Amino acid sequence: MILKFKASILFIIPFYFGLIDAQIIHNQKCGIPPEESNHSRNWGYGYNDLLDDIEIWQQSQYVNIDSIGRTVQGRAIWELTISEDPSSITHKRIYIHARTHPGEEEAFWVTDEIINFLLADTPEASFIRSNTIFHIVPMHNPDGVELGYSRENANGLDIESGWDDNVLEPEVSVLQNRFLELSLAIPNPIQVALNMHSAYACKRYFVYHHENGTSSYFTDLEKDFISGIQHYYPDGIEDWDYFVSWSSNTPDQYPESWWWFNYAENVMALTYEDMNCSNAGNYNITAEAIVRGVCDYLGINLAGINDQKEIPSAYALKQNYPNPFNPLTTIDVQLKQSGGNIRLSIVDISGNEVKVLANNYFLAGVKSFQWDSKDRNGKSVPSGVYFYHLETSSFKTSKKMILIK
Repeated sequence: MILKFKASILFIIPFYFGLIDAQIIHNQKCGIPPEESNHSRNWGYGYNDLLDDIEIWQQSQYVNIDSIGRTVQGRAIWELTISEDPSSITHKRIYIHARTHPGEEEAFWVTDEIINFLLADTPEASFIRSNTIFHIVPMHNPDGVELGYSRENANGLDIESGWDDNVLEPEVSVLQNRFLELSLAIPNPIQVALNMHSAYACKRYFVYHHENGTSSYFTDLEKDFISGIQHYYPDGIEDWDYFVSWSSNTPDQYPESWWWFNYAENVMALTYEDMNCSNAGNYNITAEAIVRGVCDYLGINLAGINDQKEIPSAYALKQNYPNPFNPLTTIDVQLKQSGGNIRLSIVDISGNEVKVLANNYFLAGVKSFQWDSKDRNGKSVPSGVYFYHLETSSFKTSKKMILIK
């Protein structure tokens, strides 16, 4: 598949005022504490990593990859279009963009797992692709990523809050133009627009917009949308009212502000905040919950598909891939039945438990887990041989993997 270039754009996240529970109030809804801002260059996943992934993604027959515009420093902003019929005039259209704030790399990992879920060779993924068109920008601010900035682009500006500027930053202009292109004079415009971020509150939540800044009808839609996603990850995603914004008025500087002023209730435009802390993880579970919740909101019924999906005939622990690896690897687990507790852990060569990747209930099927070569405290582990153990009430097994740095 040939990578093409054209003018267009992606999407971002607001610096909201609002309540985070009754007990947690932040001046900014996402990002990292200033004292922790001396992170490694490109925050562990850089522009070259993205280009490598693009080479992999473009091998799928269901992906078109375009450059929709360029940054201050001339880097291409890449967009994936995922669908079995991207030219359909009836498919539901969804837009997702991530890493407007470079230091919120968790936003990418959730987005990456959304891509993996949509491209999987499963009945659900096929059904979703045959009814939707997903547009995904994995890295909206690659200049900031490569410069090691936590929130800014190459001009030193927080482009999340620059949607009302008289002269738009290139990254904002690109995304705004793309939104217009996919919303004006086409029969199936964007209906859901998700702005992916991560917050050092160390919670997973959506930024809910109060009716004082939107409308009572829109807030009902928001509650249904957020609660619908939470339904698929009840222990992981906070209630709809965890972070309430726009309680005084409607700000005009954010992507969601732009959506509201131009399309009001016609577009469910929200910011999602993942966990920006050492406890972050479960990106695949989060991604699946988001995709399923979006489908429910758009009236795409996956219930019948779920009933028909193939269930493994036995428990199995697959070899991790890639192997050897650095720094990420994926572990697939086959579960022949639902129920009971599933525990997946990492152990070093001395037998010390390094990290627990899963320790809860899962439905039957094939599940994927990622390890980022960090221990339970979020510290990188040294190169060497490690083992991963799967344990259920009736099955135990282990496999070896190699980390090379």
